[in-house]
Amino acid sequence: MNHLIIDTEKCIGCGKCARMCMKNNIVIENRKAKETGNGCLECSHCVSSCPKGAIQLAPKEAKDEGLFDTIKKGKMFDGRVVSEEDLQDLFYAMDHGKRRCEFFVLQGEELNSFMETVWQIVKDKEADTPIVREWGEWRDKRDILQPNPVLWEGSQVLFIFADSADRAVIASNRMIAKGLDLGIRGFHSNIIMTAAKLDRNRVLSYFPRSTKELYMAFVIGHARRLLEPAFKPLGKIKGIFDRI
Repeated sequence: MNHLIIDTEKCIGCGKCARMCMKNNIVIENRKAKETGNGCLECSHCVSSCPKGAIQLAPKEAKDEGLFDTIKKGKMFDGRVVSEEDLQDLFYAMDHGKRRCEFFVLQGEELNSFMETVWQIVKDKEADTPIVREWGEWRDKRDILQPNPVLWEGSQVLFIFADSADRAVIASNRMIAKGLDLGIRGFHSNIIMTAAKLDRNRVLSYFPRSTKELYMAFVIGHARRLLEPAFKPLGKIKGIFDRI
């Protein structure tokens, strides 16, 4: 089963994706990236690191959903927002106070406005993507008992801006390591990053103080206690971190 869609017309064979892959699932052959089938974690590091936007995660049918998809649908968060104090601890750990990255968190009405913008960007161009279809159905139903299929029960989104994709990945890995101590979990939002690629200016309008490039967006929150046993063994695997 292929987990990635690689556009060989866009791919320049730079090898950044192969270096980022924690499972050696990507190799460069004949100056093109190729998936090896070595157990993709769907962490999206290759997607974020590609300078040409040549890689996407392959859409999945419900029957192909993995562990993290199941966890998100099974109430990943306990409803508490991450405090400003914990966010500052998280930010410091991600960059050790060296200001090589910039971090922003959207929540409340600002996040609602942002997600409406994301919807307006992706609703037509990405209409065939399963998650966009599911999001559209959810919007039509307006069932307050069902969580937003893009955020699930998350009420905060953390954005990583950096000088390079490599630096953003390092920051994300440090974020997860510190998050384990603070009881914070999350998952990388591919649909938000897709919107950023489709209409960069509209997305960046929410971050007027940013001076670097946006590379990652994580839905975050405090983990439900019942999830702890599922995450602790996985946390030992290098590279699992993009889906905390």
